[in-house]
Amino acid sequence: MSENGRKKAFALIVVLILLGTVMGLAMSYVSLKKGKEIAEERGHPFDKRMARAFALRYTSSIIVISINIMLLIGLLWIYMDTYSKTNSSFMLGLMFFIGVLLIQSLLSLPLVHAMFGYTPSGLGPFGVIPYLFETMALVILTALSME
Repeated sequence: MSENGRKKAFALIVVLILLGTVMGLAMSYVSLKKGKEIAEERGHPFDKRMARAFALRYTSSIIVISINIMLLIGLLWIYMDTYSKTNSSFMLGLMFFIGVLLIQSLLSLPLVHAMFGYTPSGLGPFGVIPYLFETMALVILTALSME
C-alpha cells in the first residue's frame, strides 16, 4: 500500500471510530435518561453504586458496538465501490457477509434488548470484551480492504 493509501485508510478508520463513539454516547445518554425516568415513575429504589456500574457497562457496550456498526458500514461501502468497478462475485459475497455482521451488531445493542424488555446480564467487563476483539478485527479488515 502506498503512503497515500495508508493515510487514507487511517483517516477513514479514525473517522468511523469517532462517528461510532459519538453515536454510542448519544444513544447511551438518551436511553439511560429515559430508563431512569421510567424507574422513578415506577417507584423503584435507586442505588447509586449499582446504577453507576450498570451505566458504565451499558454505555461501554453501546459505544463499542456502535463503533463496530460504523466500521461495518465503512466496509460495506468499500466493498460496494469495489463491486461496482469489478462485478466480482467474491465482492458480492463479502457484501452479504458484512450485511449479516451488520444485522448481528444491530441486534447486539443493549438498547435493542431493553426495547423488548430484557436487561443486560451481569457479565461485567466480560460482556464487552468480545466486542472489543470484533472491533480490532474490523479495523484490520478495513485497513486491508483499503489496499
